[in-house]
Amino acid sequence: MNHDEDDTARLGELFGDAATIEPVAGAEAMGRRVAGVDLTAPLSPPQAEFVVGLLDRHRLVSFRDQNDVGFGPRDLERLANHFGAPVPHPKNYGNYGSGDPLELLPAERRTSTLVNQAFPDEIRCLDGADSPAVYVISNLVGSGADKDPAIGGSQHWHTDIEFEPVPLSTSMFFVHRAPTTRDFDGSWVFNPPREDGFYHPESPVQLAERREALPLNGETAYADTAAAYASLSADEQRNLDAVMVRRRFRRGEPGWLTPLVYVNPRTGRRSLHSPVWASRGARIAPVEVDGLSDDESRHFLDRLEAHCLQPDFRYDHVHRPGDVTIWDNFATLHVAPPFKRIINTPDDARLMYRMSCKGEPSYVLPRSDPDEWLSQHVTPPYRTVLG
Repeated sequence: MNHDEDDTARLGELFGDAATIEPVAGAEAMGRRVAGVDLTAPLSPPQAEFVVGLLDRHRLVSFRDQNDVGFGPRDLERLANHFGAPVPHPKNYGNYGSGDPLELLPAERRTSTLVNQAFPDEIRCLDGADSPAVYVISNLVGSGADKDPAIGGSQHWHTDIEFEPVPLSTSMFFVHRAPTTRDFDGSWVFNPPREDGFYHPESPVQLAERREALPLNGETAYADTAAAYASLSADEQRNLDAVMVRRRFRRGEPGWLTPLVYVNPRTGRRSLHSPVWASRGARIAPVEVDGLSDDESRHFLDRLEAHCLQPDFRYDHVHRPGDVTIWDNFATLHVAPPFKRIINTPDDARLMYRMSCKGEPSYVLPRSDPDEWLSQHVTPPYRTVLG
């Protein structure tokens, strides 16, 4: 019996005969889609262990139709606790990075409040969206029926917050709204030109082309860095296994050394953990390969990034309302798509709730993370109050 046959049999045992699982792309590719599972129901320890195991094996798992059972941000936060300790999102704080004690944004400045102002009779955030650990991703802030539409470009290819000593392990979306208009030659948007300096001007042509081969209907693009590692020769794998990289938040900080190749402690699978040089904005320092200069590090990691962004390792995930999509940050790269950042019709709305977490999985809730560990690795220290 192969993994998919095992998964199907175990899924039925744990969640009932109506539950199904299928590849999102191909049998050998990353990603599985699960239907017939109600994630508003608390998971038993065997169910939680199975769901965490699905992610370990497939790097991305998407659960369909959770809007049919009344799923919301509170359910997403409970689910996230099984994968790791939920991390409050910096954008929920008005003074993040100031060095002062963090203060949540006042109600009138919160994303959920601003989202609700765009089309108040048609779209409103779900209850639980104001949790410090929930990041509301939307193009509704500043939008409205009287606004002039505007298009924004995508982010860099990246891994979520890998620049901390304990990086994020897992991220997940719950989709509330997805755009349905197709105004640009059958697509929702076009890919606008980058501003100067967005990527290094000497990036190889092939890498630049792969970076910009982006989906145009609001999909999130993923690259499978476990499959990319597995495709390399045994000699190159051994060489990469020995590579250490220095990660840090700001240039000039000492940072810390960590292996470039991550080994999943539950499966033994190896993956390239965030093998990208480009930072996510001017504030975040690029990665430095131990023993190499800044330019040498860029050349070394550009080659690996180009390898990971090959079509064979790419998957563009179509977001559907009701989807809960979870991905492994140690074994994937992803990029947010070009998008309509200001809209004047609800048909263009993109509204999702994101959670991220770090640390070890827990099959029993509430989690038992030590206070000292939370103080060191979760800013600010945070525990979910389960209701």
